[in-house]
Amino acid sequence: MSMFKNRYGEIRSGWSVAASLLLILLGQIIGRGLVPEDREDEILIKIITTLIYSIIVIGGGLLLFRLIYKRPFRQMGLVRQGWLSILLHGYAMGAISMVLVFTGLLAVGQATVVSVDFAMLFSFGMIVELISVHFFMFSEEFITRGFFMTALKTTRNKWIILLVSSLVFSLGHMLNPGITVLSLFNTFLRGLLFAYMFLKSGRLWFSTGFHVAWNFILGDVLGMMVSGNEQAAAFTTVLGTNSLFTGGEHGPIASIFATVVLLFALIYTHFMVKPPSFPVWTIDSDLPLTRGKK
Repeated sequence: MSMFKNRYGEIRSGWSVAASLLLILLGQIIGRGLVPEDREDEILIKIITTLIYSIIVIGGGLLLFRLIYKRPFRQMGLVRQGWLSILLHGYAMGAISMVLVFTGLLAVGQATVVSVDFAMLFSFGMIVELISVHFFMFSEEFITRGFFMTALKTTRNKWIILLVSSLVFSLGHMLNPGITVLSLFNTFLRGLLFAYMFLKSGRLWFSTGFHVAWNFILGDVLGMMVSGNEQAAAFTTVLGTNSLFTGGEHGPIASIFATVVLLFALIYTHFMVKPPSFPVWTIDSDLPLTRGKK
């Protein structure tokens, strides 16, 4: 064994994860560096920087995977069969989950909808924003689930694969505004849910659909903070002062309602989501070997 390869002659997963984290950092630096401070909210600028970030992360991730593991991309969950139904299932779960969080806030009097801009809800800007969210969320799922979890298969340990990928996802949000212990826990829980969705479905589309619907409805539709970040939205929503319910400056992702809903989503995924009849991503098969057939 060496510091670079394990006893099976495979590149240690830690090096692969570190390389992919550098890709994320590079994408963020270049993307943010291209945004003038006085134009950062403009739709065109936002989608261009999101596209650049996505190209760096996805393109770089595919190149790294091919160079390091010499394996087909479908091993990362990039599978066409059944993609639409799985994606729609993810959309539905994400939308219902966020509606449940919002309903909880309304029920305890910690959220008030001041106004609704229906014109904005169906505007060109909202469509562009939805496209941008798709690119960004898919990039995040591609690197943290598709790349991380596949690289971690060389550990031959299901819990390491699930927990390490979720921990990296959580730590990646540490610099977001309004961070709290509960927000980090809930982000870890979200990461665990997305990892389990990937494990059960063997495809990236399930967690991507949930991630897109959750973030888009939370921020762009309902007008609440998304991990401490605020943007223009169709709803003007005012939250109360009880941070346990509202999540404080970090937003409802850091609330107890999100904790409960995410736990229910995990239970639902465990009992109600059946693995496909043609699995393409399993923990104990088709390991990302640097040798053997391609």
